[in-house]
Amino acid sequence: MILINKKDVTRLLILSELLLNPECNQRDIAKKLELTPQAISEHFKELIAENFVRVVHRGYYEVTEKGEEWLSKNLLDIHVFSEELLKKVYSKSIVTIARGSVKEGDKVKYWFEDGFIFAKRDSQGNGIALTSAEDGEDLLIKPMGIFEPPIKGEIVIVKIPSVGEGGSRGLNLEKFRELVKSRSRSIVVALGVEALIACRKIRVEPIFFGAKEVCIEAAHHGCGVIAACVEDRINDLLRSLIEEGLKFEIKEF
Repeated sequence: MILINKKDVTRLLILSELLLNPECNQRDIAKKLELTPQAISEHFKELIAENFVRVVHRGYYEVTEKGEEWLSKNLLDIHVFSEELLKKVYSKSIVTIARGSVKEGDKVKYWFEDGFIFAKRDSQGNGIALTSAEDGEDLLIKPMGIFEPPIKGEIVIVKIPSVGEGGSRGLNLEKFRELVKSRSRSIVVALGVEALIACRKIRVEPIFFGAKEVCIEAAHHGCGVIAACVEDRINDLLRSLIEEGLKFEIKEF
């Protein structure tokens, strides 16, 4: 685990800073990380020698492909670790949406629905209300027992032809419309302009900007997702879903 090794943590912070702020130099990074210029200089020498960083011009650097791969792997490890930690933290208290009026101290039943957690008064419930709330308000509860994370949401990928192959005109819009109608509680996202137009043709306004990230986040929270995706972007989407451990099915109309 990277967090155990102080040197690797510093390396991760340096690479992250170079990606987030390409214009920064060693002095800037030393100041931000509260390290001496000499210490930062030694780290840069090692990063350059290992081909994690290359010199752009005097005093300025950029992260290499090898450096990005190392950073990506370790950030994913931290992400998985933090998710497990959050499960433990959330087992002590959960923010839910109230169904009906709930008073502090009431026994409540909580459940997952469409990516959210709801709670209502129930004498046989699985939690205790820590605050009071009216219908639709945010409500803090304490689970009685172990917090069970939501089941991952179903992801249906609809393959959309690229514009050279007909684009939205090459899709059976009626079947696409039927799919969306049959899964009315699913979030619809569009990856690629052809996918956006296909959705609009069936009178659905999808999430377009940040569509892949929304797809992944929604599924992790238990929400169903319909992802209209242009053919040339499907492999990238599939890689991300596999890395996140999310199940999916692909449909062609």
